[in-house]
Amino acid sequence: MAVKTKPRPSIRASQHEATHRRILDAAVASLVEEGTGATTTVAVQQRAGVSRGALLHHFPTHADLLAATVDELVRRNESAARDALATRADDADPIERATRILADAFAQPAYLAELELWAVARTDPQLRAGLRAAESRARRDLERVVGDLFGPLRERPGYATVVALTTEFVRGLALAGVLRSNRARRNRLLDEWVWAIRILLEQKPPGAPASD
Repeated sequence: MAVKTKPRPSIRASQHEATHRRILDAAVASLVEEGTGATTTVAVQQRAGVSRGALLHHFPTHADLLAATVDELVRRNESAARDALATRADDADPIERATRILADAFAQPAYLAELELWAVARTDPQLRAGLRAAESRARRDLERVVGDLFGPLRERPGYATVVALTTEFVRGLALAGVLRSNRARRNRLLDEWVWAIRILLEQKPPGAPASD
């Protein structure tokens, strides 16, 4: 019986994919290094070394281009969190480990670039629509990473509350760090949040059914 082999992509399809990736990589690099304001279609076109027609073929609008970067930014953020988890696997305190790894991952340039896109989308309906779709896909990746970080705490009554609130807390901490680079203050806030988590983990969220 002959074994069916997966057909190889045509040269044209491979070139198309390579151009798409080159443009997207250029946009992500521009966002991380220069910020949203400097990531114009012209700047990305020049950085990627493609023609104007090629850029518009793959990404017809500036909003399409920016929204497409979210998947790659999320991939980088997920990779940063997993790398940190691997290096801190021997930490005895799972609460301390999970909280600080997530906070450090959210402080990375790739995550700050993602938040910058959120801010711009406030007054750009087209970008906002594109980001919502991209973030919907990315949410599963974020939930998987957070689940891995806080997995040892999964059976505690307040687990879901702690995961949701910690995600929002470290997101705000990352934004605050843009203007206030006070390491001591940041560490103190993280210490206080770890203390709060220990309490919240033993509390059922409001509205949760009582156990028999």
